[in-house]
Amino acid sequence: MKWKLRIPLFIFVCGLLSGIYQYFPSITLFQSNDFLRSMQFIGSIVVVFFLLEKLAINEKVVHASVGIAIIFAGVMIDYFLI
Repeated sequence: MKWKLRIPLFIFVCGLLSGIYQYFPSITLFQSNDFLRSMQFIGSIVVVFFLLEKLAINEKVVHASVGIAIIFAGVMIDYFLI
């Protein structure tokens, strides 16, 4: 079975950025406002996903086990960085 990398990379990017933002809370531009901090987090996901779309990395087709491994890696990065 073959998958496009769109969904596995999205979940990986969410896990990676979530782990980074939780491990380094001082990298946010807005320290006092939680709404703006959340907007920065969502904006960073959108920017990375937009770059993946423009570079056509999301259109690559891989085996399902590779997609599951990418998803698992994103979840584990988020889990171990907090």
